[in-house]
Amino acid sequence: MWLALGGAALQLVSVTLNFYTLGREPKSAWYGVPHAADLIVASAVVAIVAVALTAAARRPFSGRTLGLVAGGVGMLATLQVAYRMVVPPFGCLVYGCGLTAGSDAQVLAPMWLALAASLAVTGGAFAHALGPTARKTPPAPRVAQRQSGMTPWLGLSALGAVGMFVFPFTVFTVYTVQGFFGARATQAWGGWLSIPHTSSLVLAATAGIVALVVAAARERSPLGPVALGSTIAVIALLAAARIIYRIVVPPFATAGGGENVEVGAVTIELAGYLGLLSALLALGAALVHAAQHRAPRKAPTGSEPSRRPA
Repeated sequence: MWLALGGAALQLVSVTLNFYTLGREPKSAWYGVPHAADLIVASAVVAIVAVALTAAARRPFSGRTLGLVAGGVGMLATLQVAYRMVVPPFGCLVYGCGLTAGSDAQVLAPMWLALAASLAVTGGAFAHALGPTARKTPPAPRVAQRQSGMTPWLGLSALGAVGMFVFPFTVFTVYTVQGFFGARATQAWGGWLSIPHTSSLVLAATAGIVALVVAAARERSPLGPVALGSTIAVIALLAAARIIYRIVVPPFATAGGGENVEVGAVTIELAGYLGLLSALLALGAALVHAAQHRAPRKAPTGSEPSRRPA
């Protein structure tokens, strides 16, 4: 796991650097290949959390499972980086464009660093999972003393968490764009490709909320009922704020100014608003869950009626 931890540190360094040059213009990892950068960061975070939980002896899973999870995410990052080294994304906004999609792009050393770091995370985590120590390491989860079990409000929070990802970032249309790259036709865009960092953040939020609700339903929650509801509410609030930002500021440049690509009119479709409403549903239900489980206040001592002897 020390090898995985070192690889995770190098992964975090690599995404702050430039991965390509296109002509003479440098292209950063974070904006040049956003989905790959998000996956690199996710791999690093999972590896660091796995090492921290192992060191603290607070593993939600066995040592073998923890290593397999960290290695699996590291492998996904490795494959994505390798794919984007062969097929840079410039001039190609979808998968399967062919090997000539970014023929003018030159891969820089930091991208090789990201590949080596991802391989280190993958190899270190899998080696740990297959080693004798991990096989003998049982789960040691932290379980709160007070449990709420499954409640309707937690169910609504999980439902909202699923909706805030499914509506904007799967098969539904979020933006209708006119004049994209000078085209006269109106084009439909989903959120997964057009707002990659937001989609990754909301996916992580959905996974986190659903995992917390499942743990509560099994009465194995690491947080008490009030802390659990508050934590879910904070996660849903972050997702809602990011969705609101991308509704107010779409990832396209209009006549009034812009970000990435100059276009004409941009229309926000129903899926974007449904994603926002789902995030707000998760937020509101979590707050109600926390409020319902707050301990009642004790009456002040001075308010008790005095008792006189008969």
